[in-house]
Amino acid sequence: MSEAAAKRERAEQILGELSELGLMLARDLATAARAAEQPEEKVALVAAFQKTSRTVRLTLALDFKLQRDAEREARAAAKDEAAEAADAALRDSKIMRAAEAAMVEMTRPSPRENQKRRVKAVLNRLIWNEAEGDEEEYEILLEDLDARLYEAEDAPGFADLPIEVLAEKLAKDMRLSGELVVTTAERFAPANIPEPPLADTG
Repeated sequence: MSEAAAKRERAEQILGELSELGLMLARDLATAARAAEQPEEKVALVAAFQKTSRTVRLTLALDFKLQRDAEREARAAAKDEAAEAADAALRDSKIMRAAEAAMVEMTRPSPRENQKRRVKAVLNRLIWNEAEGDEEEYEILLEDLDARLYEAEDAPGFADLPIEVLAEKLAKDMRLSGELVVTTAERFAPANIPEPPLADTG
């Protein structure tokens, strides 16, 4: 095991322990808040519970991010090996021309990729609002969304799902607050047409 892989494994173990401790603390705070009789005490306990539960959620999202990074690195390594093998095989001009044509086709976004891009564009503002302007938290939540989309894209009919249905489900799963707004253009745009850039977060 490489040093980087060992460090990542250790980080994942620590995040797992932190999430378990945070979950136990959140349960204790919730119990104490329900039992509190004084309004001031109840308000303080509820605020502490909200902060703790949010920390647990971010810890889980960061853990998922590390896992996704490891998977991305593995895919990149496999892709590099495949590219080296392909370079050794492509020696005559006829095979080279076929490879170039295939590369053009591969770089064209698939309906699933465009569907994921549309969902990210729709949820971008909710994620920014949830992060309350914190860029690090915003990036973690985006990674969380990427991971969820990565898991969902293999489901049958993913690219054909109505954008508002998919976006609402993901917003609910991520517990994003605020009203989800899907424009008419986003709702009826075919998945094989590239989407515009994400909404301005400034």
